[in-house]
Amino acid sequence: MVIISLIGYTAAFCSTFALLPQVIKVWKTKETDQLSAGTFTMMLAGAILWLLYGILREDIIIMMANSVALFFIGFISYIKLMNNKTS
Repeated sequence: MVIISLIGYTAAFCSTFALLPQVIKVWKTKETDQLSAGTFTMMLAGAILWLLYGILREDIIIMMANSVALFFIGFISYIKLMNNKTS
């Protein structure tokens, strides 16, 4: 059972923090022109659904990973939206 949890934590870490380099780049440059709004919309929907799934299953790994992912996706989406308003 420990190996299953370790696999889950590792998968959650990799999936969640795969967005971190993009978040850092957007934070530093404030440039989002090359980012697809459709992709981030789908990622947002997926993270919300995964979070809901984690809540319903009472799975802390899924809940934590997708809460962080929602923060990252929300930050990038917010900057992209603000950039589109000023363009």
